[in-house]
Order: sequence, then structure tokens, then C-alpha cells
Amino acid sequence: MYRVPKITVDSCAVRLWLRVKTQALNIAGWCLEKFKAPARLKTFEFVDPVSDETVYLYTSKRYSVLSVGDRRFYFDRVSGKFDGISAPASLVSGRVELGD
Repeated sequence: MYRVPKITVDSCAVRLWLRVKTQALNIAGWCLEKFKAPARLKTFEFVDPVSDETVYLYTSKRYSVLSVGDRRFYFDRVSGKFDGISAPASLVSGRVELGD
């Protein structure tokens, strides 16, 4: 099912604890998926070293927001449904430029 890296431990008690902990986490994850519970997200930022693209994940009161480069993808925090995209004005075609 899942590929888990091999961990070598000397103690039988530690080995047993790791098995029980892994099974408990798998069961908890299965229950959350089964009941469609909303995910608990922590703020996360990653900069791709190859493309220098920034990926940022955060939550607001109403939305979970995935930011990739200049675009933001909004997901309803409770239902998880996709709600929309925002982009800076420079990426919007047919925009109106205001001058002084």
C-alpha cells in the first residue's frame, strides 16, 4: 500500500511502538477520509531551486489559499471546494491602466 523507509531499531519495545503508532495514524487518516473531514493545514512555503518558483500555502478565516508564483487558488475552508483564482492586474487581459 504505502512505501515506508526501513528503520532499524535494537529494542523490541521500540519496534512494537513504531508499528502501533503507524497503524493508529493509518486508521485515523482512513476515518478522516471516510467522513470527509476538512484538512488541517499549516502555513507552508517552498521555493523550487530549479525554476525559482515559490509555492505558498496558508489559511484565512474563510479560505485555504494555495499561492503559486503570482496566482492564488482559493478553496473553501470547510468543504474544500475550489472557489476561484486571483492574479495580479498585469496578468489580466483587457485591464484598465490608471495614470496620474
